[in-house]
Order: sequence, then structure tokens, then C-alpha cells
Amino acid sequence: MEVINRTNNFSVIFISVALSLAGCNSESTADLSASPDIPEAPEVPVDPEVPVDPEVPVTPEIPENAKTKNVILMIADGTSDGAWDLASYWTDGKLNNNTYPYTEFDTRMAVNTAPINATYEPALTCTEEEQKVLYEAVKVWDDTPIESNFEFAGYDYLNKEYTDSAAAATAYATGHKTYGSAMGVDYCGEPLEAITTIAKRNGLSTGIVTSVPISHATPGAFAANNLSRHNYSEISRDMFLNGRTDLIMGTGHPAYDGQGNRKTISKYNYKYIGQDSWEELVSNKLVADGSDKPWSFIEKKSDFEKLANNEATAEMLDGPLLGLVQSDSSTQQARGCSNGQDGNVAFACDFLPRPPTLEVMTKGAINYLSQNENGFFLMVEGGAVDWAAHGNHTARIIEELVEFNASISAVIAWVEENSSWDETLLIVTTDHGNAYVLGETSDQVAYAHVENPGKGVMPIVKYYSGNHTRELVRLYAKGNGADTLSIAVRGNDPGYVANYNNIGSNGDYVNNTDVFELMKQVIVAQ
Repeated sequence: MEVINRTNNFSVIFISVALSLAGCNSESTADLSASPDIPEAPEVPVDPEVPVDPEVPVTPEIPENAKTKNVILMIADGTSDGAWDLASYWTDGKLNNNTYPYTEFDTRMAVNTAPINATYEPALTCTEEEQKVLYEAVKVWDDTPIESNFEFAGYDYLNKEYTDSAAAATAYATGHKTYGSAMGVDYCGEPLEAITTIAKRNGLSTGIVTSVPISHATPGAFAANNLSRHNYSEISRDMFLNGRTDLIMGTGHPAYDGQGNRKTISKYNYKYIGQDSWEELVSNKLVADGSDKPWSFIEKKSDFEKLANNEATAEMLDGPLLGLVQSDSSTQQARGCSNGQDGNVAFACDFLPRPPTLEVMTKGAINYLSQNENGFFLMVEGGAVDWAAHGNHTARIIEELVEFNASISAVIAWVEENSSWDETLLIVTTDHGNAYVLGETSDQVAYAHVENPGKGVMPIVKYYSGNHTRELVRLYAKGNGADTLSIAVRGNDPGYVANYNNIGSNGDYVNNTDVFELMKQVIVAQ
């Protein structure tokens, strides 16, 4: 059982960041255009002796010219490996990695998302951290048939001891694996320093954007500390007051329901933003630590669009900014369908008119944060992918991922027009799998892919969960420092290459905590 020294903060010192400067540009060196849409699975045996989390050697300090000005982390919450291809099949009739914007990423790896343990409470004794939940490849790829809805032993294994979004986001945000439901705290409930705090201390502006409530698990873990993800109003108040973020955008609006309908005051929903915080916000009395100005507040779609189009008012750009979408649920995932509209077909149901898109929010956030000549840290979450996956709702998964992909494209366009890959690091990933998305024949042929039905045609899918999974998940990276992730490799899983469609990856995987370490190192480098 792996024992991790808590005093070193899981520290991995990354080298060769400066070397990546010479190779950072907007052109992808990977030629994927000729790749077959469904690649043949190589005959690679799974090695049960592959080590889990081997020690990564300490290496020299990062050279002085390796500092990264802008760090952007994008998380498509709850995206199993097979789900990525659902969206690209719909939009392009191709595998995800053969379509833009993913053709722009040369670094393609996998991430081990396992939590530190299978509990949902802080530990009673806090002498050392023991990594009790492991990723064991030999069990993942066990195709022994079993008497269960999971069909094969490997499917069953992946549906046990999985992480939740709070623990997974905490790992990305703080570099610590922790227990389920933990929000920015370690395995025994002690507060952890987040990447947002580190970024602020180093002169960067910080922002959080999500398509779900702002105090939900993923956004909350980057800007708050709480023993439980379910303490939503406490979490949002912490986010508003602690001064870690300059910009927050998402849903959770007390005055609107999930269909964008205005509520009477007596029916306001204070689940995600408490009444005290709300009343202080609308009366211009909500002030963050270290700020001499209260939070500015926008809620209309037109204001989000002004910010995205560089037409924002001086008031929007001055002081901390809260962009609260007029919904107490997701932006679009929870919407209903009118008579005659087929909710099982992507984009067949009318979209709600009030919410801005995730792409618009992302553009607006970058325009706001990039006012700081020192740079910024931004986390963007496509949070409702997870919600759709919980419901095994293929059409909504496609819609949410298409919107997430548009947001990635917007980021790449901004970097290439206004910055450069020499001074920007972009990481795209997910916090965990959800629903274990496989193909129509996967109940007979273990790990069978979802087949490509062609552009604009709904794929036939089988789900082996309505919850999270322990599977390795995808990671894409581009820009200054991206290639140094290879130094942090914890293991290699040949079965990942043989059975999944993350073309360009070789089965190497890192821990989610290693993503934090990379972001930290390029931010603090001088």
C-alpha cells in the first residue's frame, strides 16, 4: 500500500519546461488526418506487474525563462473515454482526436483519478496519507463474463471505489488526493492551498467558469474549503469573501428556475447562494477580502455577450465580477422539450433563451482576466456533461460536449490572436468517467467501441453505469510546459491503447495531482 509523505505536498519538480519553448507553436506536428476512424486494437498484453505510482525522481529547478503567463484548465466533468467520440461523430463523423480542436494537441495522455480512499468522511487519525484506492490494469481489462448487468469482470471493477467531483477537483486544485465530498481539504479535513491562491500570490488574476451552479463540486474546490460539497451556500459565501478569485461565472441564480422562469420572491431558491450573500450582492455590499470594491454583478445574456465581444462597460471590468446565469440549474442540460420535439436527438429541442453559452462565458472571462499584464489562471468546467451522463442521456451528452469543444476552440483562437503558446499553458481533461460509455455490441465483445454512425446521426450506445467510474481518463495539453508531463508518468497501461480511442496516447498516465504540480511550477517559476 502506497504511503505518501504529506510534508512534500505530493511535490514533483518538473524539468525541461524551457526546452518546450522552442517547440511551442500553433501548428500540430501530429498527422492524424489519415488515421482510420476505428483503429485496429493492437495485440498488446496487459502486464500485471506494471507499477502503480512509481517514485518520480527529484530533478533540477525550472530555468528562469520557463514562467508561464496564462494557465487555463478546462474540465469536461464526468466524461468517460467513449463519450468524447459521441460529440465528434455528431459534428464531423470522425473520432474526437481526428477533429479540431483536438488535432491541435500534441500531448495526449491519461489520468488516474482514484481518490485516496473509498470514504466520504475525513479520517479520525491524521498521521500519514495512505493511498488505499489503486488503479490496477489487470483488473480493468479482465474480460471474464459475470452474472451481472456489468457483463464482464472489468466493467464491474471500474464501477467500484470511484471518485466524486469534489475529491477529483480538489486533487486538480490543490495537489492532494482526498476523500469523497471533500472540498479543498485533505483526507483529515484540514484546509489546503489552492492553485488560485498560488496564482494570486504570484500576481495573476484568477477566474472560474462553469455551466452548473457556481458552488457545485468542481468550481467550489478551486476557491473554497469545506468538509462537504453539499454545504453549497457556505461554499459560495467562502468563494465571495476569501479573495481568491477575481471572476466567477455560472448558474445557481436564486431568482430563476432551471427553465429560465422568474420566481416570486417568496420562492427564491437559496440552495447555492445563501440569502445573506444574495442580499449583499444586489445591494452592492458584498466585498471580498483584499478588495476595495464590492462584487460587480451581471445576469443578462446580453451583458455576457458584451463582455465576450470586448464591448463591456467600465463597471464590468472594474473590481471583482460575478456573472450569474439566469438559472438555478444547468445552462441548457435540464431544459424541457416542446410538443413534437424529440429529446433523444441532439439539438432537436429548442434552447432556453436566457443563458449564454459556455463559449461566450469563456471568451468574456478571458477578456476580463487578460486586463492583468501579469497574466491569469482560469478554470472552465463543462459541468453538465456529468449531469447528462448520470441520466444516460446521449443527446444531452453530445450537446454539452459540442459546447465544451467550442469553448476550447475559443481559447485556442484567443491565444493565437492575442498571446502565444510560449506564454500560455492549456490543459483539457475531465475529473472522472461517468456512465462507462461503450458500443452496441459491448455486452458480447468486451470494451467494444461506440460505432461511428456518420455526421448528424445519433450513435447507438450502451451504458454500464449511471454513476462515476474508476477508468483512466483523457488529458490533452498544449503550450509552455505541456511536454514535461512525461516526467510525472506514474505507470503505463497497454490495455488503455488497445481498448480506447485516445489516438496519439501510448498508455502513459499521470495522477490528477500531477496536473496541479505542473500548473504550480509554471506559475511560480521566475
